[in-house]
Amino acid sequence: MITSVHKLQNRVILKFHEDIVDMRSGEALKSVLMDLYASGEKEVVLDFGGIHMINSHGIGKILMFYKRFLEVGGHISVAPLNGSIKEIFETLMLDKLIPVMDVR
Repeated sequence: MITSVHKLQNRVILKFHEDIVDMRSGEALKSVLMDLYASGEKEVVLDFGGIHMINSHGIGKILMFYKRFLEVGGHISVAPLNGSIKEIFETLMLDKLIPVMDVR
C-alpha cells in the first residue's frame, strides 16, 4: 500500500509510504484521490513526510485532482515539504499554487 488515509476533524490526511515514481504508484495515487473525490471529501492534505521522491507520475495526478477539488469547493494542501520533495515543488512553483499545511 502506497498510502494510508485517516480523518482529522474535517480533513482527510493522505500519508504516503513509498515514492511516487512510476506508473504503478501514480495509478495507485489516482485511485485513492478518485475515491476521496467521489465520496464527497472537500479538504485533503497530502502528507509527504514518509517519502523522498515524486515525479511526473505523481505530480500530474495531484494537479488533476487539485483542479477537480477546486471545482466542487474543496481543496488540496500538502505537508510537509522537505528535501527533494520541497525542491521539486519549488522548481515547478507548485508551492505557490498548493498551500503547505502543518498537520502535527
